[in-house]
Amino acid sequence: MPTAGNDTLAFSDLVARLADGAPGELAAVTPNNRLAQCLAAAVAARHLAAGRHSWPAPDVLTLGAWLERVHEDARFDDSGEPVPALLGPDAERLGWEDAISRDPGRPVLVGGAALAREAHAAWGLAHEWGIEGALGAWEGSADAQAFAGWALAWREESARRGWTDAARLPALLPALLARPGVRRPATLVAYAFDLPTPAQRRLFDACRAAGIAVAHAGPPRHEGRAVVVAADSPKRELELAARWARARLESAPAGRLPRVGVVVPDLAQRRELVARVFSRVFEPMGRAAGAPVHDLSLGRALADYPLADFALGVVAIAAGPVPFERASRLLRSPFLGGAEGEAGPRARLDATLRRAAPPTLDLAALLAAVRTATGEGPGRRAPRCPALEARLAELAALAPPPRLAPPSAWAGHFARQLAAAGFPGARPLDSAEHQVHAKWLEALGRLGALGAVVATVTGEAARRHLRQLCTETVFQPESGEAPVQVLGLLESVGLDFDALWVAGLTDDAWPQSPRPNPFVPVALQRRAGVPQASAEASLELDARITQGWARAAPEVVFSHALADSERALAASPMLAPFEAVGEADLALPPAGGLREALFAAGREPGAWEGLRDRNAPALEGESARGGTAVLADQAACPFRAFARHRLGAESLEKVEPGLDASDRGQLLHRVMARLWRELGSQAALLDADPDRLVALAGEAARVAVARLREERPGRLDGRFAQLERERLAAAALAWLAIDRDRPPFTVAMREEAIVLQTGGLELRGRIDRLDRLEAGGVAVIDYKTGTPRVAGWLGGRPDDPQLPLYALAAGDDVAAVAFACLRKGRMGFDGLAREAGLLPGVGPVDKHPGAGKHHASWAQLLAAWREATRALAQAFVAGEAAVDPKQPFATCRHCDLAALCRVRGRGLVGDDEPAAGAAEEPCAGARPSTPPSASAPWIPRARSSSRRRRAPARRACSSSATCGCSRACAARRRSSPSRSRARPRAR
Repeated sequence: MPTAGNDTLAFSDLVARLADGAPGELAAVTPNNRLAQCLAAAVAARHLAAGRHSWPAPDVLTLGAWLERVHEDARFDDSGEPVPALLGPDAERLGWEDAISRDPGRPVLVGGAALAREAHAAWGLAHEWGIEGALGAWEGSADAQAFAGWALAWREESARRGWTDAARLPALLPALLARPGVRRPATLVAYAFDLPTPAQRRLFDACRAAGIAVAHAGPPRHEGRAVVVAADSPKRELELAARWARARLESAPAGRLPRVGVVVPDLAQRRELVARVFSRVFEPMGRAAGAPVHDLSLGRALADYPLADFALGVVAIAAGPVPFERASRLLRSPFLGGAEGEAGPRARLDATLRRAAPPTLDLAALLAAVRTATGEGPGRRAPRCPALEARLAELAALAPPPRLAPPSAWAGHFARQLAAAGFPGARPLDSAEHQVHAKWLEALGRLGALGAVVATVTGEAARRHLRQLCTETVFQPESGEAPVQVLGLLESVGLDFDALWVAGLTDDAWPQSPRPNPFVPVALQRRAGVPQASAEASLELDARITQGWARAAPEVVFSHALADSERALAASPMLAPFEAVGEADLALPPAGGLREALFAAGREPGAWEGLRDRNAPALEGESARGGTAVLADQAACPFRAFARHRLGAESLEKVEPGLDASDRGQLLHRVMARLWRELGSQAALLDADPDRLVALAGEAARVAVARLREERPGRLDGRFAQLERERLAAAALAWLAIDRDRPPFTVAMREEAIVLQTGGLELRGRIDRLDRLEAGGVAVIDYKTGTPRVAGWLGGRPDDPQLPLYALAAGDDVAAVAFACLRKGRMGFDGLAREAGLLPGVGPVDKHPGAGKHHASWAQLLAAWREATRALAQAFVAGEAAVDPKQPFATCRHCDLAALCRVRGRGLVGDDEPAAGAAEEPCAGARPSTPPSASAPWIPRARSSSRRRRAPARRACSSSATCGCSRACAARRRSSPSRSRARPRAR
């Protein structure tokens, strides 16, 4: 019944009338869904307090939902003129896209979907504030003028086709309410409409004119204490808010859970950080069973959920090429049919495909790659996955609709594709996945409903609309009402709590800056009173919101950070009326997190048991996989060698377009091997005609590129392949010019496999090239396209023992070992020789600036190599697997085993790299010092600017007693800058 004499209801009276009134007597409308849910929850609490177990649902809706209900009732009423069809938001956006696409002057650099989204928002704003009639007549920017034209086209098109939209629905309300079939409550309560817009005021006036009593109500207001707290950083501020919320929850009286709110104005941008902080405080030991204690109100895009992402991926790969990483997620997804029984084989199949699959592939290419990887043939093969192959084949066999088909036909086709893929899998879905699945089916239905606007679309357009629907749909699975609610700015307005914390109130964030809509003239917005259009209106609105927060709970805490990284922050001036307190005044109990619990347990007597597990079982009766890299890894870090070559631990390859350094090096090796197979000796090179050399180099490059394209499809195609052939041929000819000027030689070996024996270990290798010199002896040559270092051959733990091993395998006949640098701008040899003149630029050992300090002759160098490689091999065979990186930063920087060896947790490596020149180079033969203990960790120096050339990371000898070069090491230490002094950052 209508309210008598007063159009304002107290909150308690509103809840009582909603709970006890007759059906249809009272309806309440709210600005948003959260307010409607809170009001309905208050009604439910009254019923429960009265001992009721069931009750009619209260008539509480958002204002937009109530208008849609009135429109639906009027559509089913046959009396009077036909009612315009109400377009949904997706169809309306598509209609705006069509209107914008017909404008010949629209911006070409902006997508139609983005323009339609902004135009739709401007259309709603204009109608909300009653300025839609002045859009074309008011002078504005070019954007505003363009929008006026689009709005006119949209108005004419919708009138021609009998449409209306949500923005124009309030204007139709008087005619809709006049129909006898429309349900009209006796009283309509506008709940929490603090500042109604002109459109809302006209709507309520129309209700009164139709005989509906209109009353206003708001949430309960509290006269409590509001204080201001400053935190050191935004992260610290969130931690305080989470601890405060937990303390208020724990101190609540038994039998009633309090309603605690935490408002984070920029929740959308900081959602992941907020979730981590609150999870650590409320669930320090991991997520517990039962209803959640805290909840983040803002959801994620539907497309970000794994189930919806899989569905979109199936639709995409069935239509055309997708990146390999996208296809990889599909193969490993639990939502693909048969995943439960083939999870392990599919993971191994994915690892195999990464070595041969192209960077992009469609469904047919993926099916072919799977069959090739699991078929018979040489090399490492993946296990068979028959269920996977069957699903992919069934998916590929589906015929699509015609090129132009109704949106509903495409929606049905996408559903059939997913069914062929076994979606959503045999594994039972949990509650969140069930809700995502239902939301996905709703998205397909919304796609089909676009037929109200467009009769037919292409498959590409249908997939684009489906992706857009899933990207723009913000969704959060329901998990029960949590007592602690983390809210965004707009969601918190109008709510009441038992305790409220509002974070992020710095002077640059609150009050908010004006944000006028760019498609509506700013002067027109200001004249209409749009709050976001001017600083004055925005300040007034934010002041009202602040006062609303201050009265939303008996206890209110406002907070702000003092600094964000290197940027100083200050409190919002709107916090000046409230009392400032310190963190200690909040009386928060210490946070009992998992880390604190572990440290407390570790301090208990007898909590620790020492165990040194540095050795693995000895290697018996088998050769190590990995070739000479075994000794390189053993020298770098014994644990790395054990993990890679005995446990088989290796990271997955990353499939990317183009060639990496390994591919380019392999190409050059093959080109040079083919060239010298044709030439054979320097004499043949000297006799060859220049045109023949050009032809030989071109053919060698062509064959090498063709072979790589066969082995790694998609890496090198089209014009890029031609450029690579030209580059390879040019590099080969440039190197032949160097070989032409050498002393006479004959190429004895080219890319030939050999077996090496050292320290009880059998290794397999491949010599790039072995030249027999006319002066006597052989030269071992290794092609390099990077920047090789002879220093990598020296010391007891050589960085690169490959060429020393090859030299030892050549026996006493070896006379020189050298890198052949085929890098543009740095062509030539770099190495060591028995005597001068054997290779250009390669001198004897005693004349080399590095090797000459520690080896007086070629024989001493070979003996040192023999001893170093034998010691490394024996250590590997014996099972030595200590985590002992040779050079902590340089060795561990790019290692992919850090999660396995936990080197950072052991204090051997810091989080930052040392500055250039910060560490010292070990002398030849020096063993690394004992790793620092956890009680005295190695402290890195300040990082230098990335613009400066970084010197190689070096490490000092442990002491003069552990190496034989105390004088050289002492001199180096004296000349090096202090470790404890940080270098200034280069400008």
